[in-house]
Amino acid sequence: MAIDAQGADKVRPYIENDEAQFTTMVDEANLLGDLYGFKAIPNGYLIDEHGVIRHKKLGGFDIRRRETTEFVEKWAAGSSPSESLIEVEHFMDTEHSEANTLFRQGVALYRDGNINEALSCWREGLEVEPDNLIIRKQVWAIENPERFYDGEIDYGWQLEQTCG
Repeated sequence: MAIDAQGADKVRPYIENDEAQFTTMVDEANLLGDLYGFKAIPNGYLIDEHGVIRHKKLGGFDIRRRETTEFVEKWAAGSSPSESLIEVEHFMDTEHSEANTLFRQGVALYRDGNINEALSCWREGLEVEPDNLIIRKQVWAIENPERFYDGEIDYGWQLEQTCG
């Protein structure tokens, strides 16, 4: 899954470049972040055929890493170690929910071509929840597209922005 308020067209080149062999969903409105309470990506969820989450890794999930690929392949083949079963609670923190509501309002504004108003809405969301990197990265991606969409994503720059 990817989260990008600018839509699937911004994500598609990365999926194609990595020759992904799985379906990738683009959650433009960050509905899953609201549902599961995460504020940053990449995350990995393995969901069985009954819709039960069997494994969850928040942060650092990278299917390109050999150990991640091996774990996912074993799980998909039917090997599901009992310790991988994770209880996932529905996350309803007031600040998180309010910030994500502002995020979705910003997405609607962005889709209508009101980029400055969208940025304003997202900044308001960051005032409510300053550690929400999903919202923060949407602002950065609009203001600094060269750091996100021209080849490799500039993670070093993002880290400087977060820590600096």
